[in-house]
Amino acid sequence: MPPKVTDIQPNADNAHVLEEETAQAARRIVATYAQDFLDGVTLMSMLGVEPAGLVHKKVLAEQEELAPKKSSKKASKKASKKATKKATKKATKKATKKSTKATKKSTKATKKATKKA
Repeated sequence: MPPKVTDIQPNADNAHVLEEETAQAARRIVATYAQDFLDGVTLMSMLGVEPAGLVHKKVLAEQEELAPKKSSKKASKKASKKATKKATKKATKKATKKSTKATKKSTKATKKATKKA
């Protein structure tokens, strides 16, 4: 026997309203958990619930234009930290070499003094 067909089919209009409500709820949840605006836009785009007119590529391009100003300060700080580390390493190496030379000279002098006596 063929399966029974019922007259209970969802209306197309009801499905559209339900999808919009679900998308709004998803946007609220994403906005709650997003750390910043770009993170929220990225998550909404990944879920497919971004608002009409919001294009991830445009938002990303705008954020990248603003980002180099901030990153240049970090890059200069990192470079200065590396330079200071190198300078301190060189200074410690020189100091250890000088101290080892001094100890060698003092041991030679004590050996000579003990031989003469």
